[in-house]
Amino acid sequence: MVRSMRSEVPAAANSPRVGVLLGGGAKRHIQTGRMVFHLGVLDLDTEAKQPAAIELAFLAHGVTQSPHDPRRFVLFEKHGPGCCVVDVDLARGTGELVQTLAAGKGRQFYGHGVFSADGALLFCTETDVGDRSRGYIAVRDAKDFTLLGDFPSYGLAPHDCMLTDDGRTLVVSNGGSRVGESEPPNVAYVDIADRSLRERIEVPDAAINAGHIAMTTHGDLALVSAPRDGLAPETHRGGVSLRPRAGALTTVAEPRDVTEALLGEVLSVAIHEPTGIVGATTPLANLVTFWQLATGALVHKLRVPNPRGIAVSVAGDEFVVNFGETPHAARIDATTLQPVDAPGNRRGYPSLVTGSHIVML
Repeated sequence: MVRSMRSEVPAAANSPRVGVLLGGGAKRHIQTGRMVFHLGVLDLDTEAKQPAAIELAFLAHGVTQSPHDPRRFVLFEKHGPGCCVVDVDLARGTGELVQTLAAGKGRQFYGHGVFSADGALLFCTETDVGDRSRGYIAVRDAKDFTLLGDFPSYGLAPHDCMLTDDGRTLVVSNGGSRVGESEPPNVAYVDIADRSLRERIEVPDAAINAGHIAMTTHGDLALVSAPRDGLAPETHRGGVSLRPRAGALTTVAEPRDVTEALLGEVLSVAIHEPTGIVGATTPLANLVTFWQLATGALVHKLRVPNPRGIAVSVAGDEFVVNFGETPHAARIDATTLQPVDAPGNRRGYPSLVTGSHIVML
């Protein structure tokens, strides 16, 4: 799996790094009443744990670090025209806008992007605004972000994407058409060299879409989903689907009291590779659930108010979850799946991140 490089923030002596948390945020301006947007930055290794904010023009969804400069990040809007490059000093929590990017003609950004394994290209999910959200992968130069071309995502409404097979294959989640229409959600495996479709796997549950993905270095896949377009999230459930490498994609169905409780979108997903545990957040259900990747068995669940982003710490021994109407971040031991015993951790640390995702660097 290839997602991004690590940061250059030094670790504290004799202490495994949790990392610096980044994610998009929004709040209402106290005087104008208008929504204003920012990139939230929170260093979870400092004693103060005070968040900082970098002003943005849109709500950032996906956050992708440049392979050429650990201070540079590409931020993507979910379903919109917003995309930009920011320079962030992770140690100080400061930063500035470097460049604004535009989607292809007649298209919009759809949430995520990933750099090629050799660092030459940036792949971005985009959709055709006038053609039922027909999906494309825009190809940009990784240094100056010039648009070089595109290729099909092999579905409608492509959203998340990441590399596998040592960067030879791009994995794309295509959200699909409205429920009952002809183009179901799928996960497409696309050959980077010739842009051909290697494999397309339909989501086994026809009532959910293909949303966010996480993968192990060996190619095991975890997919989280929302109800298909046309189904109300308040009354229809999302899902967690798992695919051990080269196996079948299976949507977990047991225990039913848990899977039926996953109303709305199962939003964010992360894999702890040493244990093979998949963590997933469901905001409407106020649940963080943990699943065994190899078997689909439920390992644990935590009642958490409005959990959103989830990621693995830099040291790799914890999950970090962003939660709450007033956003906070908390640490969960990846082995015991219990909150880490640290001052203030159960209440969480203010993060300023209200968006769907967090990254740890």
